[in-house]
Amino acid sequence: MTFNPDSASAPARTEPNPVPEHMVILLLEAGQGFLVKLEEAIGSGEPRLTDHFSRKVLAIIEELHRRLNHEQGGALVENLIKLYGWWRREILLAGEQGEVERLQRVHAQMGEVRQGWEHVLFQGEGMSESPRL
Repeated sequence: MTFNPDSASAPARTEPNPVPEHMVILLLEAGQGFLVKLEEAIGSGEPRLTDHFSRKVLAIIEELHRRLNHEQGGALVENLIKLYGWWRREILLAGEQGEVERLQRVHAQMGEVRQGWEHVLFQGEGMSESPRL
């Protein structure tokens, strides 16, 4: 016998179906957190930590890029591809040159993109604005 989660006898779902925008928001939040840690690592002059947190942020950006709808494309996807590429370059240059200002710009932009996705997501759920967390 196989389990069918959609059958009448299946227990009720307690969590909503995952929405792709939720994951994008979580990735952007994590990216911002690792950017702060990367800035601290650069400031402390710890090359091992700098490399570690650079890799974390770059992996998140790669995942954001992977999650784009490349088949439908369009101006939004093209612009996000360019933005993610710019973020990668800024992070690499910040690590090489010790310029934390570059990280601060990326951090601010990640926040703006995250807020945009939150607005889209929460408007779609019938909310008039994003909840304040």
